[in-house]
Amino acid sequence: SRFRELDILRNSMLASDTFRGADNLALFYSLYKTAQMHGVEFETYMRKAISVMTEHMSEIEFEKDNRGTIIGYKSDSISKEVLESVMPWNLHI
Repeated sequence: SRFRELDILRNSMLASDTFRGADNLALFYSLYKTAQMHGVEFETYMRKAISVMTEHMSEIEFEKDNRGTIIGYKSDSISKEVLESVMPWNLHI
C-alpha cells in the first residue's frame, strides 16, 4: 500500500547515519516515484540515467575522504540539457 512505502522510507531515513544520507534517500525515492508516475520502469530508468551520466564523469569534481573514497561532489559543469534529458518525463526507452 502507499502507506507501507512511506513507512519503509521513514524507517530507512531513521536508519541513515547522517542527514545527508537521509536527504539522498529522499531524492532517490522522489526519482523512483516520478519514474513510476510517468510509466517508466525504475530499473530501466536508472540504467539509462547512469549510462548517460557516466559519459559526463569528467565534468564532475568529486569530494573525497582522506583514503580517496568518493563521498560526494563539489561541483559539476554538466549542461542543463544533459540533466533534463535524463529526467523520467523525458526518457524515451
